[in-house]
Amino acid sequence: MAKSELSQGCLMLVERHKAAGAEIGSSAMAAMKKISNTDPSEGVWNKNDEFTIPAAEDLEKVAFIAKVNGNNAPAVAVHCKNGQDKVLYLSTLKKNVVVYEETEDGFVAKKNADGTTETHFADTELRKEIMGKATVGDILSCLAGRTFKVDSVMGPYQTSRLKAKYTPTGQRDGYEVVGLRNSSIPVFVEVK
Repeated sequence: MAKSELSQGCLMLVERHKAAGAEIGSSAMAAMKKISNTDPSEGVWNKNDEFTIPAAEDLEKVAFIAKVNGNNAPAVAVHCKNGQDKVLYLSTLKKNVVVYEETEDGFVAKKNADGTTETHFADTELRKEIMGKATVGDILSCLAGRTFKVDSVMGPYQTSRLKAKYTPTGQRDGYEVVGLRNSSIPVFVEVK
C-alpha cells in the first residue's frame, strides 16, 4: 500500500463539514464501525478522476459523517490526481438507480418487459467487494491506502425526487415521490 499524503484541501473540506455539525475523526471512525452498509447518498464524480484513500494511520483525519437529507452519510475527503479535493460518500461506490417515469397515475418506477423494476448499477469487482462488507468501518478498512479512478459514468437516468413525510407528532414516516431528477453512476475501478 502506498503511503498517502493529506492535502490542505482535504483537511479544509473536513473542517467545513465539522463546522456544519459533522462527526469528525475517532468519533466518526467509531460510529462508522456500527453503521449498516446501506447509505443512499451520492456524490459528483467525473470520468478519469483518480484518488487514493488515505492509509489507515491518516484515515481518521479525513473521515467524517455528514448529514445528507437528514441521513448519516459516511464520507472521506480525498485528493484527486488532477489537484481537486473531493468528498467521497462511501455509498457512491455501491450506488444503484431505480428509473422512474411520469404517468397519469403520478410518478412510478419504470418496468422492464419482464415486469421487473428497471434498475442500474456498476457491476464491478469493487462494488461486489464493498457490498459484502457488514459495516462502513469494514469498507474503510478494506479501502485504506488503495487507489481508484472513475472508469466511466453511466447515465444519466431519470429517477425519483423524494420528500420526507412526517406524522402529526413530527416523526419521519417514509418518503413520497414529488418529481423526477437525473442521476448518474460513476464506475470506480482500482488502479494497481
